[in-house]
Amino acid sequence: MSTKYQKSVVPFALLLALLFASFAPLAVYAQSEEETQQALTQLVASSETFTDWLAEYPNWKSNVYPSDTEGVWVVEFYTEAEDDWLGYASINAETGEIYEAFAPKPLPPEVYQEQQAKVQKLTLDDPEVLAYLGDPILWDFYMDYNRYESVWDLYFYRGVEAVLVKAAIDENNYFSINSIVDPNELTEEQALDDARNQAISLAYSAEGVDAALEGHDDWRTYVEPQGGSRWSVSFAANDQELFYALVDIEVNVVLASQAGGQ
Repeated sequence: MSTKYQKSVVPFALLLALLFASFAPLAVYAQSEEETQQALTQLVASSETFTDWLAEYPNWKSNVYPSDTEGVWVVEFYTEAEDDWLGYASINAETGEIYEAFAPKPLPPEVYQEQQAKVQKLTLDDPEVLAYLGDPILWDFYMDYNRYESVWDLYFYRGVEAVLVKAAIDENNYFSINSIVDPNELTEEQALDDARNQAISLAYSAEGVDAALEGHDDWRTYVEPQGGSRWSVSFAANDQELFYALVDIEVNVVLASQAGGQ
């Protein structure tokens, strides 16, 4: 996700006075967690980044949680059906200062048309892109603005071959190509995550795993590569191994399994 940064100090004392008239301005920590979340949500929702944007989604929902930095909370917004993400902000719970804010807003129609023509021309004239494509006329072509990453995605297809170019125009009207990739290939990190998820799913299908996990709602999985397409998966809770499985994700087989303590 491409993040746009916004530094803004909100009149925190004034807003809290309106929200909680009987409390001191900086007494947010004295409130219940639910009241703290409500106050922070309203601060972010009324900020320059979100006030008009959220007005387009009158029944928006929010998710508020503390970040890894002490005193800083994250506020995320979703549509009413929670089928689309409307953005996020990180905010200092004591001062009301918004450190980061981003909303995946579409480009205005006139800006979309102007940028589309410019990006297409400059991309097709780029030497690195032409080195990938050869003759662009031999490729099927599609492009659209990716509002979640604030870039243009340009797709080129020819049979089973594919090239994805990510290009952008910044606030200074400067054009740049961010990346040129094969969209059909997973990155190394994506491939590793995919393999881990396959291993967990396969281990979870092993005989006896349900009985081993019964009564434990807080279990976690620990996954380790064992060479090739083999992975070990341990299900544990409270530092106790509940179930172990050795799986091979290439052939989709549980090679060995054992309940904890056996």
